Amino acid sequence: MSTEEPAVGRWRNLDGSIAGRQEGDPDLVFGHVSDLHGQLTPRNQIYYDNSTAGPDFEFGDDDRVIDRAGGIPVLAAKLDELRADHEVCTLMSGDTFHGSAVTTYTNGRAMLDPINEHVNPDVYVPGNWDYSNEAAEDGNFVELMADLDAPVLANNLYDRETDDLLYDPYRILDVGGLSVGVVGMTNVYVDRMAPAFYEGKYRFGKHPALLEESAHAAREDGADVVVAVTEIGLPWMVQAAKDCARVDVMFSAHTHEYTYDPIVVEETETIVVESGMGEALGRVDLRVQNSEVQFRHHLYCLTEDGEYTPEPDDTASETVESVRAPFYEDDPGFERGAGTLERPLDTVVGRTEKPLYRQAFLESAWNTLFNDALRDHFDADLAVSHGFRYGTAIPRGEITLEELYTFFPMATPVARGVAYGQQLKSHMEEFLVDNFTPYPYDQEDGRVRNFSSNVEVTIDPTAKRGRRLVEMRVDGDPIDPEETYSVATFRRPGDPERDLGNCGFPFQDVEVDDGKIPVDVIVDFLNDNSPVEYEVMGLVETADDGGRAQNTPADGPYPFIQPGVDYSEGEAYCETAMIPSENDFPEEGRNRTR
Repeated sequence: MSTEEPAVGRWRNLDGSIAGRQEGDPDLVFGHVSDLHGQLTPRNQIYYDNSTAGPDFEFGDDDRVIDRAGGIPVLAAKLDELRADHEVCTLMSGDTFHGSAVTTYTNGRAMLDPINEHVNPDVYVPGNWDYSNEAAEDGNFVELMADLDAPVLANNLYDRETDDLLYDPYRILDVGGLSVGVVGMTNVYVDRMAPAFYEGKYRFGKHPALLEESAHAAREDGADVVVAVTEIGLPWMVQAAKDCARVDVMFSAHTHEYTYDPIVVEETETIVVESGMGEALGRVDLRVQNSEVQFRHHLYCLTEDGEYTPEPDDTASETVESVRAPFYEDDPGFERGAGTLERPLDTVVGRTEKPLYRQAFLESAWNTLFNDALRDHFDADLAVSHGFRYGTAIPRGEITLEELYTFFPMATPVARGVAYGQQLKSHMEEFLVDNFTPYPYDQEDGRVRNFSSNVEVTIDPTAKRGRRLVEMRVDGDPIDPEETYSVATFRRPGDPERDLGNCGFPFQDVEVDDGKIPVDVIVDFLNDNSPVEYEVMGLVETADDGGRAQNTPADGPYPFIQPGVDYSEGEAYCETAMIPSENDFPEEGRNRTR
């Protein structure tokens, strides 16, 4: 028996009730790795204090801490530790081959040896960013997946020409004396997020009925238990757990949430867990007692000083260092798209007086800094960017080139254009619809669009569709719908020529700086302005009579299921079943749209 057993929670039935018999070993252990985003070595990560979550950190007087965590050598050592004591099935949700300079300049292929040789997953389910290599001239998603040693599962990924499934929808695995049906479902929104990621090659089935269909097929094929591994997001998966009764455990990813306690859906006796972003490992133990499935769960945050963090695996460390070594030479000489890496990644490029991170929903200091750098580069009226939530945290002090690439690991050129005020307002309204809809299957992004520090936005999350933007101000003045504004952003591969920064409307007077990628612009800005001092400034606020939206897990209930407003201050989730149960899975269940 492992000495770490006290860390694992109590045995519970799938309806959440405490099991009568607590002693006894699991029949099998699931290890869940999600959203690695190119993390080969330990990185600084932000962790939030929250009374409903209970992360085991010393927060002191603050509500957040920054700690170094993760890396393939530590992750591999933790998995080996579990495998020494248990029958382990390692499940991996995607967004693995993207997220760093190393992945950017190798089209993700630098991750193959570390994953195949040391993580050794039993199942891999692609994430939305795994398709990003299609945006490179020599990138190919299918070839990348073919070089994984693990079987790839995706019950909703079709060849657009033949309409055939590219991968198996599920796999039956015999682990610990149990027949386990593992269903895989890739992100359903890739075709809307970035055209260059799929270029008409793929079709993405979107309906959650596909999960129930695959689970039904797995049970017909002899599965004792059925689990689903996905990369769609926690709100989507919580609702799917209420709609899909045949799945016992749903392993979620994409929204980078930490379910320190599993989400239990009593109506369908389904549990949902999400395991952070690469530096954590989710563990779910299962056993069958008197024909009843029981579980227990623990989320290991693999911080360097963590109680349950092992020493890094030496062999994995050697593999990782061999992959990274070329990026620390005096002149690495890597090129991709509009980007060129001419300096080693450990080059110090600036300083910050306050920590920089962006694990936030409405606003983060990092995204504001990035937009200010874009605005400064083009001398524009304002700047806009996605509002991403992945990336390392940077403590107070030096900033390296490597850290910048974790925030924006894309070699796409920066750009500017001219837009009418009404276009900007309509664009913001569309994002508010996406994030604050009470229908989880319509949610996609999990973050609000971010702007430069001279833009302030007031929203009403509880208003009706199309009325959630209360006011938008530039330099203190309300945006004039009929006025034009110069907007700094970037150019995405595959987008229409006049559509910049995923804004979805045509800009005028487009100017693309093919010699600069976002990281270059940030380096220039830091060179001119270090040390920088950014923090959350309240640039996105809710109206006094418009409900509340939490920005971080420190601001309200956890798990932090966006949007946190359409369901009674986050205390109760949408309880309505949104697809027919026990249906015959008509062809419409594989619809091409939402």
